[in-house]
Amino acid sequence: MHRIDRIARAVALAAFVFTPGAALAQVNPDIQLGSRIPVAPAKKDPVLDGAIRDQYVRCTYPSLKDKVDVLLRNSDPVTVDLEAAGIDTRLNFRDHQLRNCFVLEGDLVQASIAFTPHAFRYMMLEGAYRRAIDELTDGHLAKVAAPRKYVTSGGALPTAKSLGTFSDCIAAQDPRGADRLLRTGSGTEAERAAATAMVPALSACIVEGQQLQLTMINIRSFAADGMWQRFVADGSESK
Repeated sequence: MHRIDRIARAVALAAFVFTPGAALAQVNPDIQLGSRIPVAPAKKDPVLDGAIRDQYVRCTYPSLKDKVDVLLRNSDPVTVDLEAAGIDTRLNFRDHQLRNCFVLEGDLVQASIAFTPHAFRYMMLEGAYRRAIDELTDGHLAKVAAPRKYVTSGGALPTAKSLGTFSDCIAAQDPRGADRLLRTGSGTEAERAAATAMVPALSACIVEGQQLQLTMINIRSFAADGMWQRFVADGSESK
């Protein structure tokens, strides 16, 4: 089986799975719309889970923009130091003032989120990109990406560079496809279709022997990393 066929099959299999991992905001299974009483749903709803994740991104990035921008410019796919950026996870991830992040269609969603610093970075990369780039234009595409900054050192540096190079390749190979993906709702059919359309770019960017988990959320995260690096990292598009 050709590599592009393997990637297409992996994307298809991942399309209907909300997969916990390093680049995912995990939503506890005690979600119920329109009620303060947590009730375990009969089955997982990837669209609802995705909506909560997306709402968190839209709500959190503007409220922490200055600190998050510092974090994004001083981190990489392996090293994410929240404390150095002045982000107190105990305050900001659980602060009652963020409850409005979980109001969907007028109803408060009973949910809690837990994620790694790496997941937070990827989500904020997406938030920063979408805030800076309202629409990807031909003028944007003429832009040359700023050199990527790595803060990881030692034996982990090759991994950081490998992941960064993959993300940068996606943004170079199919920027319009990556932009389209980042503007879909997480967990939706539109997200699956956008990710599937990017299979040729994903195939072109994977280096022989490179091991990557191509779930929906990871493809979205790699796209966010590459697009932020190419179009936002130098600060010229910051809003």
